[in-house]
Amino acid sequence: MAISDGDAEGLARLFHGIVEQSVAGIYLIQDGVLSYVNATYAELFGTVPERLVGRPLAEVAPLEQRESLLAQYDRRISGSDPHSRFQIRTKVRGSERIIEIHGSRVEYDGRPAVVGMGVDVTIREQATERLRALNEVVETIQDRERQRIAMELHDDLGGTLPAIKFDLSRLARIASADERGTELAGLAADTVALVQQAIDATRRISNDLSPTGLIHLGLAEALRELGRAHEARYGVPVTVRIGEVPDALDDTMTRDLFRMTQELLTNVARHAAATRVRVQLDRDGQQLRLRVSDDGRGLPDEPGEGFGLFGIAERARRNGGTFETSPAPGGGLLAEGRVSWPGE
Repeated sequence: MAISDGDAEGLARLFHGIVEQSVAGIYLIQDGVLSYVNATYAELFGTVPERLVGRPLAEVAPLEQRESLLAQYDRRISGSDPHSRFQIRTKVRGSERIIEIHGSRVEYDGRPAVVGMGVDVTIREQATERLRALNEVVETIQDRERQRIAMELHDDLGGTLPAIKFDLSRLARIASADERGTELAGLAADTVALVQQAIDATRRISNDLSPTGLIHLGLAEALRELGRAHEARYGVPVTVRIGEVPDALDDTMTRDLFRMTQELLTNVARHAAATRVRVQLDRDGQQLRLRVSDDGRGLPDEPGEGFGLFGIAERARRNGGTFETSPAPGGGLLAEGRVSWPGE
């Protein structure tokens, strides 16, 4: 159906009224200049539209974010970055405000432009920061408790169980020397085997809580031992490849890289139904890159399965890095964590 000039003008007024009353901030940037903003968008930055419209983006962008904001605008105009979001941090009436900017490339008056909206996400981001801080405290407490429990297991059960095994072995030898002690000797031997299982379990649990290899042999050997333990426990072959890694990493980074790998291998065991796993740690530019891939069934769909991944992402973030997952080549899951390169 054709739209008359009068109808078009009416529709234009209608949409203009909707945009002006929108609770979301609306903007239009063309030729690097703010061509239009509604009152809500201007209020997000503590001003009025008249002070923004007609000004170059480079002029109104916060100084510390100007370069990255202009680069994103260029990517949007070129069509190479159609979906990402950008956060602007600014101060409005003395309080920090975080504005999340969404935008899309459009054709306007025969030329490319970016139209989008801004949303105040200050409360959300502050809550996220508090959650991150809380998670870091929890992880620190967990690590301390793991070390304490591991030491108690080592000092108490680590000494008691071998002593029990030794005494039972003596009892078995004495009983076997007596013709009437055959049954007792068999019972003692069976008990020795059970005690040995308890010793092995104690060592395994203690090492899971606070790996001795991480302390005495360094990260590379600790990861290799982690792979061997996973393979022995679950029967799934694990290949560990260690590339260029500094000999002496920061204690926090060493622990975090180990725990990231441990959690990823645990996820593989719980959810992936994989037949092989590959762990790789190496240098990639100015970062250390940890990659754990498998040939299983990918990420689980069940709700609540993502908290472990959240913890991994936080460990990467606090070491100046990132974490993401993607389908592995040939099927399965590829998890990649990056931290800042500490070698230079």
